[in-house]
Amino acid sequence: MADETHRPLSEGEIDAALRRWRQPLVADDFVDRVMVRIETADRRRLRRAMMRPWAIAAGVAIAVLAATLLLHAGGARVAPPGTRFVRFSLRMPHAEQVAVAGSFNGWGRRIALHARGHGLWTVRIPLRAGQYSYVFVVNGHQVMPDPHAEGYRPDGFGGRNSVIIVGSRGMTA
Repeated sequence: MADETHRPLSEGEIDAALRRWRQPLVADDFVDRVMVRIETADRRRLRRAMMRPWAIAAGVAIAVLAATLLLHAGGARVAPPGTRFVRFSLRMPHAEQVAVAGSFNGWGRRIALHARGHGLWTVRIPLRAGQYSYVFVVNGHQVMPDPHAEGYRPDGFGGRNSVIIVGSRGMTA
């Protein structure tokens, strides 16, 4: 009997063997399954790291710092030397935006007022002692004097400007 292990292979047998050898040894979804496991392990690792005492302490410290900054951002401000904070306010329920412009800033830059609810708009700005003219600008184009100003003066265009006098102890417009 002839030894079949040493006989030469035919061309067809070689092609069949190569086709079997080139076939993937893993399933089609192998990469997807591996990636899911890696992502799950990463999430577990992150969760474990977040539960370490130093991570919890850092999170609490960041929260306290953020709360402190938020509380002080809306709190009292200190006026620069020689100035007083003056509150400008206007009740304009249907306004979308309100600003103030005046001689205190050369009439050039409008200072936005903040909506406080129920149609009230306010802003506090630092002013040196003196007398100032000003107007409110509603919705970007409607110029109007302050209905509660302590005085008025002609604006030179047929209208009037509001007047405020800031003393050493401050005033509210």
